[in-house]
Order: sequence, then C-alpha cells, then structure tokens
Amino acid sequence: MNVLVLNSDFKPINITTLRRGFNLVYKGRAEIVDHHKNNSIESSVGHFKRPSVIRLINYVYLPFKKVPMNKKNIFKRDGNECGYCGSKTNLTLDHIKPKSKGGEHTWDNLITCCKKCNEKKDDLTPSQAGLTMRIKPYRPTFNEFALLNKNKLDSWLKFLTDDYR
Repeated sequence: MNVLVLNSDFKPINITTLRRGFNLVYKGRAEIVDHHKNNSIESSVGHFKRPSVIRLINYVYLPFKKVPMNKKNIFKRDGNECGYCGSKTNLTLDHIKPKSKGGEHTWDNLITCCKKCNEKKDDLTPSQAGLTMRIKPYRPTFNEFALLNKNKLDSWLKFLTDDYR
C-alpha cells in the first residue's frame, strides 16, 4: 500500500510506502491529510489512522521534480503498447530519429515499439518505413506518472489533477 506525500503547500512530491509515510507522521514530520476510514494500524502502543495522503510540516525545496528517463518509465508512459501498431508483446524501445542519423536518447525521441515494427523500421524514420505513430512522445510530469500508478487511491486524485490547484 502506498502513500502520496505532499509538500507543505499541498503540491505532490512523492509516493512512498505505508511504513515510511506512517513513520513521517509518527515522528511529527508530516500530518495526515486523508486516511483509510475502516482500516487502522494496530500496535502495542495503540491504534493509529492508516494514511493515504500526508503533508510535510516543513517545506522541502525541489527545483524541478523530474521523472527519470529509463526503459520502464517509457513503457509506462506509452501504456505498455507499441507506438506504431498497438501490440502489447515483445516490446522494446525505438529511436524515432535513428541514432545513426543524429537522433538523441531523449523522451521526445524514444517510443515503445514491438520487435516486428522495430525490424520493419530498421534504420529509417517512421515515415520512410511507412509506419504511422499512434502516440506523440513527450516528457511526462511527476503528476502524470502518479496518476498512472496502478496502486493509486481515489483520495490522491484531487491533489494530482489541475482542478485542485
């Protein structure tokens, strides 16, 4: 079970484990913003609310929260399906503009691709290979990635969407 961590200004900054979130609250470094109603934490010391969203007491300066660019996160951004045909099997990464033609290893130039489409594309651009891109690659924000989290809770949504801010 995960806990959404908010900065003191209520902006989301992290997703952490229940244990870490509870420890932050127990040590007085955070407060519970939302908790599981019928599911408390029982210990030899007493009963405690099980947090789902916590807010740090002191503001933590983060110059820019970046989502790390790696294979797993590119797959996650693209919904674990080929950006050309939509296949969900034998996935790999593809440089839209091939590295041999000056393409860089960036969020905007990488896409999830099945091996069949990757072999068809070879060392060409998608248009040269006759492939149509189903998605446009982009650099995702932390909030977008938190919304893609399979363990997210409904109580997180108001803090992760632009409607809240």
